[in-house]
Amino acid sequence: MSILSKIQGAAENLTPSETRLVQSVVQSPRESALGTAAELAQSAGVHEATVSRLARKLGFESYASFRRAMREEFIPTREPATRLQKTLGGATPDSILGTLVRQEMEALARVEDFVDPDQIAGIAERLMAARRIHIFGRGNAETLAMLMHKRFQRFGRDVHRLSGDPRELAEQALGFGEGDVLLVFAFRRAPKVYAPLIDSARQAGVWTAVISGTLGPTLSPAPDALLAVPRSGEPDAFQTLTVPMTLCNAIVIAAGALDEGRSLETLDRLGALIERFE
Repeated sequence: MSILSKIQGAAENLTPSETRLVQSVVQSPRESALGTAAELAQSAGVHEATVSRLARKLGFESYASFRRAMREEFIPTREPATRLQKTLGGATPDSILGTLVRQEMEALARVEDFVDPDQIAGIAERLMAARRIHIFGRGNAETLAMLMHKRFQRFGRDVHRLSGDPRELAEQALGFGEGDVLLVFAFRRAPKVYAPLIDSARQAGVWTAVISGTLGPTLSPAPDALLAVPRSGEPDAFQTLTVPMTLCNAIVIAAGALDEGRSLETLDRLGALIERFE
């Protein structure tokens, strides 16, 4: 079982300090694997004892065994990103654009450290086979929700974007049914309605997937599938949607490939309808 899977399994029992520590580990896994317990605690702004406590909660005998597992899991796959960071280290961008491009490149270079092709293919397959697709995202994530709603609607799927206040969301949840899929976006913090959405979906036989950042492994209840990849920029500062949008585009492309040409037929019909309406 991977470290991220262990974190998901223990998410319901994590304290606020342990949650901050987990987010620090996910944000910088290689640095966490190479550092001491004191350095890891300092980076997350928690007491050093929290590091040992978290290690035991995740099933490790000590911080040393926890760090050893992190090294085995993260350091071998981080080499390409490390080389990229070294290459970019000597760059001296003199503009906001240059800094942003560098950060985005670094973040994108790390995506495959956290997500493998089977996860992308699995979510795409579930979405294309769903009776109905429900999509939820708040704040900036609404952009991604709209993107996925539009893309899968163009595939001819029955797609519903969940929105509104808690009462309206409860009414929309009445439409949950066996064979549906719920796709949720959650980044800086879990939406207040996250838990009731996931619980309601499960009770109705709906398969759930979440696209997230460092918050992902601490979400409770855990979804059936989780894509948790750190975004570019500082955790407490401005962060873009480039990484999660890349994940969305990968799912869309995988879904189109799985559809054996039916998606292209739907897009052709859409093109003809657009010409008619215009």
